[in-house]
Parts: sequence; C-alpha cells; structure tokens
Amino acid sequence: MNNPAAVLETIACVVCGADDARPWGEENGYKAVKCRQCGVVYVNPRPRLDSISEAARTGLHPTEEGQLNVQAKRFQAKVSHYGAMVAETFADELKHPLTWLDVGAGYGELVEAAQKLAAPGSQVRGIEPMAAKARAAQALGLPVSQTPLSEIGERFDVISLINVFSHIPDFRDFGAQLKARLNPGGWLFLETGNGGDLERRADYPDRLYLPDHLVFIGVEQMRRLLDEMGFDLVTSRALPPSPMARLKNVAKTVVDGRWQLISALNSPFRTVFYKARLRS
Repeated sequence: MNNPAAVLETIACVVCGADDARPWGEENGYKAVKCRQCGVVYVNPRPRLDSISEAARTGLHPTEEGQLNVQAKRFQAKVSHYGAMVAETFADELKHPLTWLDVGAGYGELVEAAQKLAAPGSQVRGIEPMAAKARAAQALGLPVSQTPLSEIGERFDVISLINVFSHIPDFRDFGAQLKARLNPGGWLFLETGNGGDLERRADYPDRLYLPDHLVFIGVEQMRRLLDEMGFDLVTSRALPPSPMARLKNVAKTVVDGRWQLISALNSPFRTVFYKARLRS
C-alpha cells in the first residue's frame, strides 16, 4: 500500500457500534483492535467497502509488501468433514426434502456434502463471489454460481456460511439479507473461529490473514448478535484445531522461539459451528 490513508477508513465496532477499542494484533500493514465494550476483534482502519468487494471477487488484497493471495485450493477432505457436521447437526431436517443455499461456497465442498446427505427432492446450491472458485466448483458439476445474494429471489430452509463470517464487513446488514431469504422458521448454519474470545493475539495459533479476515467474534458475542437479529441459537459446537492444523501452525511459529511453540499447541482458539433458527 503506497498510500494507506487513501484506501482505508476508520470505523467503530462492527457489532456493538462502540468507538472504544485497544490494540490487539497487526499483520500485512493492517491493525486489528479489540472492542472494550463487547470484545469483538476487528480490522481498524479497514479497506473501503468497494475495495473489500473487489478483493472478494479476485482473492487478492493489497498489503504493505504487495498482495495477499487467498484463492487457496480445494481440499476433498473437507467434504467428509462438513458431511459429518451436517449429518449430526441436521439429522432431523435431512429426513425430508429441503432447500439449502450455501453463501460463500468456495470450491463447493459444503454443497457437495449437503447434496450427498439431503433427502430426494431437495435442492442444494451455492453462491461464491470469487470467479476462480466458482468456476472450479462448476467444473466438478456442482451448482455454484457467482450470483450476488442481493439477486437471489427464492427462500430457503437452510442458509449456511462456512468460514464466511470473518470476511463480512457488516454482518447486521448482511444478516438482514439472509433473513429475507429464509423460510419462516428457517435455519442459519455458520462456521467461524472464536477469535473474539481471545484476549491476546499470541493466543491465536495461526496467521490472521488481514485484511481478508475483517472480524473475529466470540461465542457469547455471536449468541447476542444472532438474538438481536431475530435468531435463536439452538446449538454451538466448538472444535479444537485438527492435529494436522496444529502441526502446520507449530511450523509457522517455532521460528520465533519456544514461547510461540507452546502457545500454538495450547491455544484456546476453537472453530465453532452454530445452528440458529429464525424466530417467527
């Protein structure tokens, strides 16, 4: 970023609206702060909304040293992982035909998993802003399009957001769009980390991937947010990092010394799956 001031904007807390935060972390020339009122961690100052939208389409974020590429790649192992979570979380709902929209579907792993589990007559589809990911999913025969959420006219029984929450600059506004596309009593299924529960950046066992990640929320913060938006949180399940992820993160942090190695192995960070129901 040759002129960060020209592309960044200063904001208040994106969850509670308070303008009272302390430094929490820094990466790629961006700063993450922790709200003193609600505890949510968010990037501030952050890229402008038009820059965020463009990066979501390309997978490329301008940084202090050039670009952060978050296009990643497809992992087939995610299909079985998500399949297990969907089967457990929606055991009753999967017995009957349902409609399911996966928002931010990536390479289509969740869509593939839900398709395999859904009852005959179900309709499962995904939308993904990043062209490369959507094309890759389509090449596998998966119904993933680049259609913006604002252009989706149908209503669904389930809307899922798998590792999407942290990328959304204003979840209250985005959540209103989700509500408008859920059937009465419909379900919201989310996966995101519990970064908002961590008091110190040192407790987060991986790179922050700023500014691709804009918001880090905690479990109680998520419950309150969903409640204020008209959802009842039915279940939340927190999972520790997988053994492979732990080893990967140790490899990333051990170069900085033994203290970081211990932190990576014993981090309170968790990945959390939430199932919330739209109140009538």
